Amino acid sequence: MVSQDEILKYCSLDGFLRRHSFNSKPVTISDLEVGCRTFEAKEPRDSMYRVSTFLVREWWGDPPRLVEALSVLLLVWNSAFYRYGGFNEELLEDCLRENQLTINSFRGRDLSTFNEEDHADSQRLFISLSTALKRASDGVESPVSAGKTLHLLAPDFFPLWDQYIASAYRCPYINEVPSVAYIAFCQRIRKVAISLRSEITCDPSPRRDWLLKKTLLKRIDEYNYVTYTLPNLSSARNRE
Repeated sequence: MVSQDEILKYCSLDGFLRRHSFNSKPVTISDLEVGCRTFEAKEPRDSMYRVSTFLVREWWGDPPRLVEALSVLLLVWNSAFYRYGGFNEELLEDCLRENQLTINSFRGRDLSTFNEEDHADSQRLFISLSTALKRASDGVESPVSAGKTLHLLAPDFFPLWDQYIASAYRCPYINEVPSVAYIAFCQRIRKVAISLRSEITCDPSPRRDWLLKKTLLKRIDEYNYVTYTLPNLSSARNRE
């Protein structure tokens, strides 16, 4: 029989990191530029991101309107999940109200400042949003929706993910505790972001200004989407 201590150890961040060690070559500024230019050429839905982030800024502090701003992106970017029914907007509004102080504390921060003291609050917020964003028709939760919402609420602090990006960084959430997987993902993207920030800051070429037209975490997500998500989606379509 498995003991309570063994269960807690398995579900802990340390246990997760031991099961899913990660070693990968650094993402260079050249890698980032190629990925982001490819993204902008291929991805027409990015306009929804611009609209949603604009509305989040305009309606910050107004939970009912903030729910509308978040819905703009969630129901488009995660349309595959919500095609069988959306989420309960009242639950999301309540979640935003209850966690407003925590959300405010993260909104103005950069992922480079993410540390062990942030783990508990980040994990609680992830769980709360995941519950609020569950599919109304059957109660199924979406770690992707939780991650996307966290990013919209704190775009310089919380990175975006999906199942393919999570797996690429050895942070799978299927058959794991999604909130723990997301903390591991934040740690790993933090290292990528710090390295890229240093390289971008020292880059004298025009691409520096072009890359900085968006937040670094958005640029990293564009690179990840082109590098990991699109190839997997194409493979899935070819198997159908």
